[in-house]
Amino acid sequence: MSPPSTSKEGPTVLWSILKGKKVKTNNGKELGEIKEITDNFLRLQKGTVSKRNFWIPKYTADAYDGKVLWLLTNEEELLDKYRYGAEPPGEQYVKDLESFKGTPSGQNATNRGPDFDRNIRVVENYKNIRDLK
Repeated sequence: MSPPSTSKEGPTVLWSILKGKKVKTNNGKELGEIKEITDNFLRLQKGTVSKRNFWIPKYTADAYDGKVLWLLTNEEELLDKYRYGAEPPGEQYVKDLESFKGTPSGQNATNRGPDFDRNIRVVENYKNIRDLK
């Protein structure tokens, strides 16, 4: 029997397909719906009457399960460090990415394919920390 593959290969989907999809944190809290996708960021909208818009970096994403984009971070970490009122410049993205790599969530970002800028991995029956209880 061969050992499990550690390859970053597997099914992926274009980021653009995720427009209108829900986003949840690694502990299952819903953050909002994807309204816009740029090279480095996702613009989310939360609320029905009082709508709030904010930007989060793509590198906080873990996987798409066919209905929901799951993040590597919890709500507190995301809102404290990575939520922006307007799309930040590329320099901010690079700076924050380096900082993110040193966090526990960033160290869990092992499933990054070479085309992460264009695609996000698809995982059926997605498991994350909410499932480990």
